Amino acid sequence: MSRAPASLRLLALALVVAWGRGDYLADSILCDDIEAICIYDDLPYVTNDTVCGDKHQFLNPARCNCGSMCIKYLEEGEECFMKSLISFPHNLCGPSLECIPVDGEKGHCMRNPARKCLNETLSYEAAQEEGTLGPGEYKPNCDEFGRYAGRQCSPGSTCYCVNTEGERLFGEAPITEKDTMDCACASYWEETESRGLNMGLRCLPNGNFDTLQCADKMCYCFDPQTGSISFGPFPDYMMEDLVCYDEAIHGSIYKRPCELALDEWESQESSEVVTIQESARPVCTHDGYYAAVQYEEGYAYCSDFHGRQIEDFKQEIYLSDGLSCNCARRRYIMEENGLGSNKPKCCPNGEYKPLQTRGLLAYCVDTNGNQYGPAVVTTDITSLPCYSEEPCPTVMEY
Repeated sequence: MSRAPASLRLLALALVVAWGRGDYLADSILCDDIEAICIYDDLPYVTNDTVCGDKHQFLNPARCNCGSMCIKYLEEGEECFMKSLISFPHNLCGPSLECIPVDGEKGHCMRNPARKCLNETLSYEAAQEEGTLGPGEYKPNCDEFGRYAGRQCSPGSTCYCVNTEGERLFGEAPITEKDTMDCACASYWEETESRGLNMGLRCLPNGNFDTLQCADKMCYCFDPQTGSISFGPFPDYMMEDLVCYDEAIHGSIYKRPCELALDEWESQESSEVVTIQESARPVCTHDGYYAAVQYEEGYAYCSDFHGRQIEDFKQEIYLSDGLSCNCARRRYIMEENGLGSNKPKCCPNGEYKPLQTRGLLAYCVDTNGNQYGPAVVTTDITSLPCYSEEPCPTVMEY
């Protein structure tokens, strides 16, 4: 059965409204006649970005999200209500704030210290106010829900990607690039791999999406904001004609050093001629470069992006479970970007020494090189909980 034009349906609806609202029947429960439904319910159908003025715009929770609902964000310390007699609130605690009860049904908009990222932020601000901040402390970066934002940083060195629980992900860059890091690609790969998948979009070394993507001999420009193709696709031999192509980033071929080495290694393995592999399988990251930990001749060694060993950092393979080389990689990135004056001190296997010093101060650090606990003058170094005569595992020579 053919449907009547929208104008006739609206006219019929107007007549129904005039005769009695109770006789109106929507086309379906799927809101496919949303304009008519909104008009019938005396709710605005038109939405725009300025309708709420200085308030914040949300979809109206009424039937079919007719129009907009304008809600004021309360600031930290402002009074809020835990319960309301009305269906929908007129105001809400702003980003990173929760309505925490103080007396009876009333509360105040506060940062909840039960959330780890906010707890660390509050501790940082308290130390800052007291003038007791240590040289290895950096204010955590929390999202609007009080969880860890994708990008975290350490003072004067590098920024790196984490998940919402603060656990380290792929992606790191000098701190000078922090304003351009969103770690969206690092988060994308955490979700992708959690589903058991191992193929997807390529990243940049800092954990962002590469805006140039190639697959099946076709290349295109990718818009991370919309998750769609913004230009192309072109055949891969026309990659340089894409508007997102950057010679400094992409070079003359799409594949990067580790991807090329992996192709070569796998071609030897699949050859009809039986050969003995003289080198271990390259370990690549989501940017096509070498992972921080590589393997060779009974050792796991700390690698730069091109597969070269960083200084003398290595560990016997049988002791290398959980090896990250976080400290070695940070030293390398800092050196390459002119930030080498305060490079961290690493154990022989490339992990952070639990105790770090800077100037006349000493302090303990976690596996990401971030300070925890107080900083003390170096003469009181033995008072620190991480102090040890032998803080690093021994690397045995064969």
